[in-house]
Amino acid sequence: MHTPIHAPTHAPVNAPADAPAEAAAPPGSLAALTAEPGTDPLPRIRASLRDGVLAVSLAGEFDHYTAAPLRGLLADGAARGARRLVLDTARVTFCDSALLHPLDRWVREGGQVELAATSRAVRLLLSVAARAPRDLCLRSRFSG
Repeated sequence: MHTPIHAPTHAPVNAPADAPAEAAAPPGSLAALTAEPGTDPLPRIRASLRDGVLAVSLAGEFDHYTAAPLRGLLADGAARGARRLVLDTARVTFCDSALLHPLDRWVREGGQVELAATSRAVRLLLSVAARAPRDLCLRSRFSG
């Protein structure tokens, strides 16, 4: 049976509804370096669970606040018996180490992670994490 898992993707809202839209990330910022042109920053998560495989597709920007629903989704998937995570991050426009933490936890708890597709932002994050000394950062312990 194909069981969809829905996770809220509410990001903190600091500006009133009538406030002007935010400008693009400042030149030279990490968000500007990893963002892909013409993309929507709103974080979105789609997931399904079938035969012990949790398939998750991410889109938008993921940081400490917007990765919280992913952490909950992975915990719920594990509680429902998922041991393998297939992750599609092709539409992630920005991410920081907050995206690594739930994936690392998944692996530490005995799960497997398979990256089905990755965006430039995710590849950059995984590359930096793989080169960081073990005591400074989580090492990438999943295939990609």
